[in-house]
This record gives sequence, structure tokens and C-alpha cells, in this order.
Amino acid sequence: MALPQPPREQTAPKRARLAGVAPGIMGAAVTWFAVTAVAHGLRYAILAWYADRLAPWWLEAVSTALVWVSGIVAVLVGIAAAVSAAAWLVETRRRVYEPARDPRSRAALWIGSLVVVVNLLRLPVYLEELRRAATRAPTRALLSRWWSAFALNTLLVAVALWRGTGEGPQAAADTVLLTALAALAAVWAARETRTVMRSFNNPLPRFTRRFISAGIVNTSASRKE
Repeated sequence: MALPQPPREQTAPKRARLAGVAPGIMGAAVTWFAVTAVAHGLRYAILAWYADRLAPWWLEAVSTALVWVSGIVAVLVGIAAAVSAAAWLVETRRRVYEPARDPRSRAALWIGSLVVVVNLLRLPVYLEELRRAATRAPTRALLSRWWSAFALNTLLVAVALWRGTGEGPQAAADTVLLTALAALAAVWAARETRTVMRSFNNPLPRFTRRFISAGIVNTSASRKE
């Protein structure tokens, strides 16, 4: 007679774990994008100050290294933030639509979230659908503010890449300045993205939590609503 097997420990899929750490990754992205903006801002200030004379070699070397290191890490952090945010969207929609299936396929959600330009058009639709289906969701104004930050960041990155194809010291200086502005826009976009995530993940709206802490709203009653 076969002995009963002990229940296997259910481990969350990688996608679910990635979705769980998405707000933390987005917070790290906010910090690093700010560092990138500062590094490029300092580089642009040096280029402007020494526009008509040669900068000290050590200052040139340090500022160039800061720009390259911060830029490369910012790209890697941005990719990690984008992938984790896409995983968060897929998992949050799955949880909200349960026990029914998400009307959007996972492949469509991943493509619509990660393909540049396409995500500008598809992500607002996915989030609006999620907002309507969820019991706890952000306001439409918050989603509009998030999209504005996201679109501005995309535009500035595109302009910086375009200006980077130019030749000469002026094109190089303009690219540094535009990259600094794009990094600042990325800070705004990442902050808004994290706010949107928290608005969907929070079990109770902010004003209700304040009333509970003050003893005005009964916790058990609020859970039944």
C-alpha cells in the first residue's frame, strides 16, 4: 500500500515573483534615473563652462566616466523595470479577472507593454480595463498623469537619440542635456508607475486606512464592503 505523499509546497511562478518585486524595482529605478540626470547635468555644465578653453584632463575623465557608467546602468535598470512592470500587469489582471480568464492573452499583454511606441497606445487601454474591473483602483486622472510622464520620457529619449547622430561638439553637448532631461522625465514616469501599482495593490483606499487607524471605521465592516 502506497503511503500518502506529503503535499508539495506550492512555489509561485517566476512571473508572479517578478510581479511582486516590481514596485521595489521601480523605486530603485527612480533613484538611479535621478543619479543619471545629475551625472549628465554636471557633464553639460562642464561642457558649457569650458566651451572656449580646454578642461582639465582629470575633470574630463571623471565626468565622462560618470556619464558612461550612469547611462549604461540606467539602461539596464530601465529594462528590468519595464519587464517587471509588464509581469505586474499580467499578474494583476489575472488576479482581478479570476475566476474568469483575462480577455487579453498574455502574449498580447507582454508585446503591448514592452514594444516601444506600441506600448504608448496599448498600455493605457490595458490599465483602463484593469481599473474598471478592479474593486480597488486609481482614478482616471492618475492614469492620465502616468501616461503624460511616460509619453514625455519616450519623446525625450527619441529626441536625444536623434541628436546623438549629429556631429560636432554642439551636437554632443545637446545630447548630454537632452539625456539629462530624459532621465528626469524617467524619474517622474517611474514614480507615477509605482503609484499606479500601489493603488491597485493596496487592499483599502488611503482615506479608509486613515479612518481605521483613527477608530472611525470598523475593520470588519470595511472588509465586507
